Amino acid sequence: MAKRDVAEQVLDALGGKQNVKANDICMTRLRILTEQPDLVDMKKLRSIRGVLGTVRRGPNGVEIVFGPGSINEVSNDIVQLTGIQPSYSAFRGSSSAPEDSISVQINGHAPIPKAVRAAVAAKKPLASTRVESTANAEDDNEDDIDELASLLEATGAAGTKRLLVVNGPNINMLGVREPKIYGRKTYADLVRLCRKAAREAGFAECRCFQSNHEGDLVDVVQAAYGEFDGIVINPAAYTHTSIALLDALKSVAIPTIEVHISKVDEREDFRQTSYVRAACFETIVGMGLEGYRKAIKDMAQYLSEHDEDEKD
Repeated sequence: MAKRDVAEQVLDALGGKQNVKANDICMTRLRILTEQPDLVDMKKLRSIRGVLGTVRRGPNGVEIVFGPGSINEVSNDIVQLTGIQPSYSAFRGSSSAPEDSISVQINGHAPIPKAVRAAVAAKKPLASTRVESTANAEDDNEDDIDELASLLEATGAAGTKRLLVVNGPNINMLGVREPKIYGRKTYADLVRLCRKAAREAGFAECRCFQSNHEGDLVDVVQAAYGEFDGIVINPAAYTHTSIALLDALKSVAIPTIEVHISKVDEREDFRQTSYVRAACFETIVGMGLEGYRKAIKDMAQYLSEHDEDEKD
């Protein structure tokens, strides 16, 4: 099925393109803000081939989960069909109550079929998760199964923690950018590592965000208020320049760990200053992508200890 057809089916299930107020994407999730939420047919949405799951977000919001191999094209077609450009800021303040973050259904089934659980456990492909084959089908499928695993855990994770991983400029160029310093692994490898580490650490969800624009990073940190329990951040070059990002982290007061792939403290003089460090309880440098795994594990421990302190 062509992705254009998928976009048209999505709009039909949403109550028509006239019912779409705003849209955006976050990793593998198409985010939609509707004018009249009663017009949304969630059952029809979940029946569309290529849709991995759906999540209600607040009174007017819907998130539709696709595989990495299809999300960008579907999103682009939604933009063309509606004439509405993506807008992250439109979703600020539209997040649901914490309990809504676990109201996920995979392909419309509840309880989740044993076949899906088995496929996730074995990391085997699910035919129903593909919209159409791509040149990177093997990598896409691994990402799809990771996303399914996150959703499966979310369905039974009431009261557990949610983690936001934020990456700044040029992190999307991992594998190409100065491999002697940053290594050969890609940003996709980093996302997979973070999702796996977060699951192992007991997080209900790990949301990964990357942008080359300072304002986007500030926006996503602000939007994390009341929605995420911990932040792992690699501001990249903005580490050394962005007071705005420091102020955003201080404003939301969410426990934060600073991570750097390289040994920034041993590099150029201009990399010796970190503004965001003042808002972080830990800094990890020079461990490559494994630094993220340590940060996620340390964050889980910190939050667990904090919870115990509150009980006392």
